[in-house]
Amino acid sequence: MQRGGHVLGFTALVAVVVLMTSGCGDGGPPRYHIRGSVTFAGKPVPAGAISFIPVGETVSPRGPGFCRFTAGQYESRSGRSPGSGPYRVLIDGYDGIPFEVKLGEEIEEHPLGKPIFPTHIVEVDLPPEHGGSFDFEIPAGDSAPLRARR
Repeated sequence: MQRGGHVLGFTALVAVVVLMTSGCGDGGPPRYHIRGSVTFAGKPVPAGAISFIPVGETVSPRGPGFCRFTAGQYESRSGRSPGSGPYRVLIDGYDGIPFEVKLGEEIEEHPLGKPIFPTHIVEVDLPPEHGGSFDFEIPAGDSAPLRARR
């Protein structure tokens, strides 16, 4: 059985990288617990994934972060949260209606449904204090970069 399409495949690849690099225990870089909402055209996105990829150099090392969301709400989990500093955030949003496609003898599963917008990318700088709420609004038909609100 083969999983998801190109966007979901990329999200899965990022998740594997995050899990491989996140480490265990307190020995790694400090993690940043965040939560918030993801909306598209003013409405909550039914399902999706957010990846936090570190960019630039900082004094202390920091790891990537990853979380899935439902009903437009996300919350990072221990071990998958990003650290402080600049991050490139990739957001994939889906309609939340799972479906399968038969490709010859194989079945391709799409558990999050159909994409409702192309992968959106924004850069954010997570401050050094831990905890916080970051909301992401993706405007319909707007080619401007994704905006993050704190």
